[in-house]
Amino acid sequence: MECARSLFSGSLHQYSPSEFQQHNPLPSKSAPNYFFCGKSPFSISCDHRFLSSTFSNNPLTNSRLISSNNSAIDVSLAYGRIKEFTDDGLFEDAIRVYRNLLECGFPVEEFQFFPCLIKAFGGLCDVKKAKEIHGHLLKLGFSEDLFVNNALLSMYAKCGAIADAVRVFERMSDRDFVSWNAMISGFCHLGDCMNSLTYFGMMLRQCGELHLSRVACVSALSSCALCEFLTHGREIHGFLVKYGLDTNEFIVSALLEMYMKCGDVKNAQNVFNTVHEKEALRENRVIWNVMILGYISNELLSVALELFVDMLKLGIDPDSSTVVALLMLASQRFNLGFGRQFHRIILEFELENDARVETALMEMYFKCGDPETGLKIFKRSQNRNLVTWGSVISNCSQGGYPYEALQLFHDYLLDDGCPDSVTLLAALRASSSLALKSRGMEIHGLAIKMGLDSNVFVGGAIVDLYGKCRDTRSAQEVFDGLPDKDLVTWNALISGFAQTECPDGALKAFRLMLSKQIRPNSVTLACVLSVCVHLSLMILCKEVHCYVLRHGYDHNILVSNSLVSTYAKCGNISNSWTMFEKMLTRDKVSWNSIMLGLGMHGQFDKMFVTFEEMKEAGAKPDHTTITALLSACSHGGKVEMGWKYLKCMVEDYNLEPRIEQYTCMVDLLGRAGLLNQAYNLIMQMPYSPDDRIWGSLLGSCKNHGDAKLAEVVAGHLFEFDRTNTGYRVLLANLYEDSGRRNEVTRIRLEIKHKGLKKQPGCSWIEVNNSVHTFTAGDWSHKQSEEIHAVVENLMQEIKARYTPLLQSQKSVPDEPEDGFYANENEGLLWSNIV
Repeated sequence: MECARSLFSGSLHQYSPSEFQQHNPLPSKSAPNYFFCGKSPFSISCDHRFLSSTFSNNPLTNSRLISSNNSAIDVSLAYGRIKEFTDDGLFEDAIRVYRNLLECGFPVEEFQFFPCLIKAFGGLCDVKKAKEIHGHLLKLGFSEDLFVNNALLSMYAKCGAIADAVRVFERMSDRDFVSWNAMISGFCHLGDCMNSLTYFGMMLRQCGELHLSRVACVSALSSCALCEFLTHGREIHGFLVKYGLDTNEFIVSALLEMYMKCGDVKNAQNVFNTVHEKEALRENRVIWNVMILGYISNELLSVALELFVDMLKLGIDPDSSTVVALLMLASQRFNLGFGRQFHRIILEFELENDARVETALMEMYFKCGDPETGLKIFKRSQNRNLVTWGSVISNCSQGGYPYEALQLFHDYLLDDGCPDSVTLLAALRASSSLALKSRGMEIHGLAIKMGLDSNVFVGGAIVDLYGKCRDTRSAQEVFDGLPDKDLVTWNALISGFAQTECPDGALKAFRLMLSKQIRPNSVTLACVLSVCVHLSLMILCKEVHCYVLRHGYDHNILVSNSLVSTYAKCGNISNSWTMFEKMLTRDKVSWNSIMLGLGMHGQFDKMFVTFEEMKEAGAKPDHTTITALLSACSHGGKVEMGWKYLKCMVEDYNLEPRIEQYTCMVDLLGRAGLLNQAYNLIMQMPYSPDDRIWGSLLGSCKNHGDAKLAEVVAGHLFEFDRTNTGYRVLLANLYEDSGRRNEVTRIRLEIKHKGLKKQPGCSWIEVNNSVHTFTAGDWSHKQSEEIHAVVENLMQEIKARYTPLLQSQKSVPDEPEDGFYANENEGLLWSNIV
């Protein structure tokens, strides 16, 4: 039955009036303008009361579609309301108008505006509702109507149900250019560029240039740009030149975008130069914008700036797209000066109130290191929307302002209350960087309420949050509950285990990831190498190194830096140095890693030479570099050199010493016996001393037998942690060495009465690719009895051969009842026996 006709002006693809008239069985003169309610051969009876209840508070009543005597409905006006609502994006209201027509008894077979109604259903992006209207139309006999089928193709494409669109298309006995356009553009919008080009080729083979249109050509070129199919793009360009379509402004823009995205800047310039010769296209702002953005995306920033100047010389005023592209240029260059100049241009052309421009301005200021101005622009903005909020929260989170990001997120919830995945992701990252588990759990709960917890990006951020908060159990539970897991999610889980010193969990997750055929990246390998450091497993380090070589990661700077550090920390400084020398490019981390390794292995002279090479290579030292140098000076007893590095840190590199550098200097002075200088340095430094720096000085007092200063230091130390057993044992040993028996007894009794326990010693050793772990007092090893027998024999030999210091021999007290000092190094002894 032919009834529904044209795709009106609100539709995606528009027919001309003549085409519509050919398909309309009712001439405009005979088309019914009114439908009479009541006893009518075309209607279901409805009285006044029915009309009042049906049309109260609905679009039909408000638009005066019912005649004054409530007996007739103006059908053409009803169609006008459906079209108006659809054009304004009020799709549910448009559908409600049609439903109310049916409830009033309007004969559905007389309705002539199904294409516009189908467009409203497509706007809902709901596949289930789309299939409902499709089924409704099939029952009414519209399966062969060309206009209805074309509208169905567009509807299914908008809903993402492209397979349903294909089924409708294949069953169509008649197709026109709109049918082909709907399929080609539908695949393109869904990112399926291969099928988009396939249907474009099918159209040319079956119809030639008969159904060729601007929409089809632009969609095909967009598909080539999306997938960087330069060869296909050139073929289409040649085809367009052949048929004289290469001068259309939309097609020219699509050609320029295709060449730029495929990296063929030369051909893009050729097309642009050709256009520049045509007066009709020379002042087309869109074409200039595409070229400027293309240069920026290809990192030809200077050329983009020159083109913008040429554009202004021609008298072409920039629009929002132009300035957004220019702000991207300033952001990529991290050039705040450029950004401020573009800001003045924006004010000159009165574009500052555009939402896109405001968002780009904020991002530029954040990325160029002026977050205060970025926040001011946001606070002044009258165009705050979801994108604007998401941008400012994300930039605060990524720019090192996590507290501000969380506060803004809180303000957004009060202002709007409906975050999307981007906003939640930024808030979760801010919570992760601060390790705020309670706040992160609140955001996790909100994600569950919003139904976004299964989103792969949000889910990965939640896993990362719990990992950084050292709650690996929750991280594993969230990970297991995710329907889809990408590489970032796996990395978050492995990193969480690695950071919380759960090496077994990290290795298990890594092996499971490989079994799922997911290829690790540089971040994954760096995490696994950190596990090798924790376990001191040389064999595992070499296995990972082999994997790196096989899969071409050996020139990745992150992986190379991790290997340099891992080999050094696992005891093989030779391999670490070899890795460092083979690196093609080195950054600050590379130099710091090898210097820390050399210092760890006592190769201080080589380390100082390496530092000089670092300076010659143009790498600027940072706090980590100075810490490594001071640590080497400490172990090498080079006091004057240590003072020299601390001084040059401030004068030459403009770095303010932190607590880490002061701790190294205190350790250096303490090891050299300059205890009073060390104490004075602590009291004079601009930071509040922590337990580590006092602990370092207490150890030096023990080594040099300064009990008086030790008591002062211990007083400061126990203010931080009154339950710390290790420092009390250290002080007791100092008293024991100095013969102060009563003080030793007092400290031991204090430890006993407070119920303090010293962390038992733990050691492990790798034998035949198997790791054996031993803890003091532990009998769980399967060879415990055999090992204990060997330990007993060794203890007897030690007692027979070892002569203690005379001072300690005179003052050694009886063993405490709880055996507190017993088996101090038993774990280490066991590992050596194995």
